[in-house]
Amino acid sequence: MKRLFTLITFCLCSLYSLSQVKSNYIYSTSMPYGTLDLRTKISSTNYYYLNENQTFSFRESSPGIRTNTYMDMTSWDSSPYTQGHLRWKNGTSDKFVLNYRLLKPNNYQSTYAEGYPLIVIMHGAVERGNCYYNACYHSNFSYDPNRNSPAAPKTSTHKLLNNDHHVSIGGKQHLDARTLAGTKLPNDPTLASRAFQGFVLMPQMMNIWDSLNVQDVIRTVRLLQEKYKIDPNRIYIHGLSIGGYAVYQAIKRAPWMFAAALPMSAVTEAAYIFKHNQQNKVAHIPLWVFQGATDTNPTPSFTQNVINKFKAAGATPRYTVYSSTGHIVWNKAYAEPDFFSWMKTKNKADLHAYKGITTIIKSKSQYPKLMLAEGFFAYQWEKNGVIISGAASNTYTVTTPGKYRARFSRISSAPTASQWNRWSLPVTITETTATTAAGELVEVVDLTTEELSADVYPNPTSSDRIQLKLQVPGEGAVHIQIVDQIGRSYFTDRLVDVPGEGRVEVSVPGGLADGMYLLHISHGERKVVQRVMIKN
Repeated sequence: MKRLFTLITFCLCSLYSLSQVKSNYIYSTSMPYGTLDLRTKISSTNYYYLNENQTFSFRESSPGIRTNTYMDMTSWDSSPYTQGHLRWKNGTSDKFVLNYRLLKPNNYQSTYAEGYPLIVIMHGAVERGNCYYNACYHSNFSYDPNRNSPAAPKTSTHKLLNNDHHVSIGGKQHLDARTLAGTKLPNDPTLASRAFQGFVLMPQMMNIWDSLNVQDVIRTVRLLQEKYKIDPNRIYIHGLSIGGYAVYQAIKRAPWMFAAALPMSAVTEAAYIFKHNQQNKVAHIPLWVFQGATDTNPTPSFTQNVINKFKAAGATPRYTVYSSTGHIVWNKAYAEPDFFSWMKTKNKADLHAYKGITTIIKSKSQYPKLMLAEGFFAYQWEKNGVIISGAASNTYTVTTPGKYRARFSRISSAPTASQWNRWSLPVTITETTATTAAGELVEVVDLTTEELSADVYPNPTSSDRIQLKLQVPGEGAVHIQIVDQIGRSYFTDRLVDVPGEGRVEVSVPGGLADGMYLLHISHGERKVVQRVMIKN
């Protein structure tokens, strides 16, 4: 009787929950890639729900008594990740869909008004619930646990539907990040950069991530949002190998949901975002892409082509290539000093500038285009504190300098004051006659087949502490020059020996005034140009 009561309570709550976006962004049969279906409730008798604190499997502790728990496959204690699974109830049918593990914030407070961020981790093929190509824990690739034919073994140590192997990669690093956060709240300014105080969802697929599995993960996120205090502006997703493919599938199907995406060694070409002409819908999402220089699937040139296509669509992706590293880049990615802090700076409420351009150049017909995600019920734009009449789209092309911001509503097409999402951080648009504008995307000059790469961190930064992460293909000096947007040099002839991969700090005599600058970094014939924003 208690179980029935819980189920009915869930149904009543979930049937009246908010959809967050217009219905055609949840369900549509006419998308270029086929049917989009992210629905959690189809009717009062047809809906998805979460069975928390229970793993679906056939393992038994004694005859007829299922263990209802995961099969331990990690080398560390994964029990802080609670277990659960997604189910689909349709009339008298009640089917298993997907197992998952969920790490909750320390000292979780359901009354915390701002809500907690959420990271979704999409695992690789090896960490599956059943088959890794032809290597299956039970039967074969077509085995369906709802039919259970042939019948699964019931031994308590059988690895079918283990609901733990996928936690072995990335799970410990995220648990350590939660431990580092202690009991501080997510917005506490004293949180360490490597700390993460939020939810971590780790779903497990049976054999491979496909579009239907990815939609089930998005359903799981939506149901978690209904139960827990999760900030819809701060939902992030990353994944490795085939999980990198799943990351691209997820942002293609729910571009309104994710505040940042971090694919690692992602196979296939961005889950056919470009083939299905969806690049303009995802271009506003911050991307940090990771690649091994010796990987053969994907190769660096393959991933560089993906990066170039995203840039052409208006995105400003961050791209990290690890020298002398093959397919397994994720441990290095997790170890990046700003892996967690980079995500935490991304917010769905904030604006994206098309190609990073924030400067008007009339002689070039360059007018910045500011973007929010499509699909929300209402949009509003503001210039210098004044509402812009008639501006009600998710994009706005700026023709006059000023300070711009925007907001949207997940609740109503005619929102009241309390139904608006928060205003975006302001974006200042300037005007210049310079040929290279502040904020204009600067392309890498690729003079050799070996890569020179440079990342500025943090960015914006102060004038007396410009830090660079350099990847240098071989021994030799690196030449660094800093110029402003009209070509005036402020710092030059700085030679730094950085063999391989390293971090350097540039000290500029006299400092720099606030503004946008270009860093010209060269190593032999190789050259890369990066933008840096100085804020003292």
